Amino acid sequence: MEILGTVIVADNKGNQVLEFSITGRLIRKLQSRTGDKASYLAGPHYVAVNEQGDIYVSDFHNHCIKVYNKEGIFQGAFGNHGTGNGQFNAPTGLAIDKQGRVLVSDWGNSRIQIFDSEGSFLTLVDTSAAPLFGPQSICMLDDSKVIVADSGNHCIKIFQYDAT
Repeated sequence: MEILGTVIVADNKGNQVLEFSITGRLIRKLQSRTGDKASYLAGPHYVAVNEQGDIYVSDFHNHCIKVYNKEGIFQGAFGNHGTGNGQFNAPTGLAIDKQGRVLVSDWGNSRIQIFDSEGSFLTLVDTSAAPLFGPQSICMLDDSKVIVADSGNHCIKIFQYDAT
């Protein structure tokens, strides 16, 4: 993900998120296995950045989304392990729409959840017409459509969702 002249990379095996200048110089590492245990990353998969520069990281093995401010300081997390609304079973892809809502591919639960910018659950993307199996990467096509890499079904799917 590129924002404000930097590139932010999720290093899954290294359990860290790295920010580089566009020339490739390491600027900083976001929390890895150091510091406060709440901020530890365990298999970060994807990164998304909102208009304010806040960095959202899907933390696959901790079953949550970690949030850092634009200076890379841990702000908190949302979600936990489970199958209910607002819970995850290995979150992967992330996207942020124009209203600042956070869309999350919930890989193990085969769904896409939508949260407000503070991490409160809002709704699910309706995938009933073309069920998902292991959704991975997602991105916005426009403000009411999301593209999903559906790994278990070996295809790409496009879903409309309520953008209000």
